[in-house]
Amino acid sequence: MIRLKKYGFLIVFMVYAQRLPAQHLHHGTPEQVPKQVYLTMMDTMMVRMAEAPIGNSLATVFLHQMIVHHQGAIAMANYEISHGTNREMIQLAKSIRVEQKSEIEQMRLWLKQADADRTPLPPTFQPAMDQTMAVMMNTMPLTHALTDTDKAFAAVMKPHHQAAIDMAKVLLRYSGYAPVTAYAKQLMANQQIEIDQMTAFPK
Repeated sequence: MIRLKKYGFLIVFMVYAQRLPAQHLHHGTPEQVPKQVYLTMMDTMMVRMAEAPIGNSLATVFLHQMIVHHQGAIAMANYEISHGTNREMIQLAKSIRVEQKSEIEQMRLWLKQADADRTPLPPTFQPAMDQTMAVMMNTMPLTHALTDTDKAFAAVMKPHHQAAIDMAKVLLRYSGYAPVTAYAKQLMANQQIEIDQMTAFPK
C-alpha cells in the first residue's frame, strides 16, 4: 500500500514536471524567482506527500496526507507574510497560517485515535486522492502569469485550497468516521470562503 501511494504521487509529479519543464525547474530570471518560490513549495509538498506514512484506515490515510498539504499552505503563507506588499493578502496569509496550524494539531490528535475508524481501505481510495493532486498541479498558473508576489500567492493558493476541498470530498464518499468527516465538511466550508476571497483579488 505504501509503495502504491508513493508511486501514485510521484507519477502525478513527474507528469506535471514534463508538462512544464521550464517553469517548474525554477531557473527563471531574477525578477521571476520570487514568484516561483510558491511553485517550488508546491513541488516540495508533492514529494513530501509521497513520503507521508500510511495506515490501515481511511482516516489515517486522509489525515497524514492532509497534514502535509496544510504544511505546504503554511510555508506559502509564511513567504507571503514576509515578502508580500498587499495588506489584504498578507492578512489572509496570516489567517491561513493560524487556521491550518490549529488544524494540524487537531489532526495529529485524531491520528492517535484513528484506529477507531474500522472503515476498510478500498483499492479505489488512493487513486481518487491521487487524482485530486493531478487536478491541482494541472491547474497551477504558468510562471509568466505570476506578475507579483501577492498575485502569485493568490494564484497558487487557490488550486491548493481547491485540492483540499476535493480531498475532503473523496473522504466523505468513502468514510463514515464521524470525527474526521465532520472536520472534512468544515474544511470545505472554510477553504471555499478563502478561495472566494482570492478569486476576488485583482489579477
